Amino acid sequence: MSEGAPRTLGRIIALLGCAALGTASSVAVAEENPRAAMTCRLEAGSGRLLCTVSVAAPEREVIVWSDALVVTTPSALRALRSRVASKSEKPEQVVLAFVIGSGAGGRIAVRSRAVACPTAPRPGACTPVTNEVGYDFEPPA
Repeated sequence: MSEGAPRTLGRIIALLGCAALGTASSVAVAEENPRAAMTCRLEAGSGRLLCTVSVAAPEREVIVWSDALVVTTPSALRALRSRVASKSEKPEQVVLAFVIGSGAGGRIAVRSRAVACPTAPRPGACTPVTNEVGYDFEPPA
């Protein structure tokens, strides 16, 4: 082994250690601080529930596309569409519509998917962002 080999090997090990720490901390942040939310409201007189799924981009990134997949609904609701994509003017938001019928209330479960890209010109690719969100629906009296 040459003189420089142990030094180079040490640098490689140090870089791998830093990369592992960076990966572990970003996973912990994602679990502690969800980056998606769902709010719902009754549409007066229409018999519909409108829900907005909002996705926040990681730091120094922007959401360029998103969609929402309805995973489960209570028996009192029927999704007008089970998959809805975001509009181009607001890629961080998706609006879902549900028809209210008879039956029990319960949890609406939605899988939010998005693509986040760097905001500044820097190396790096766009990355997928997936979150599970929900809303506890109670039928109107």
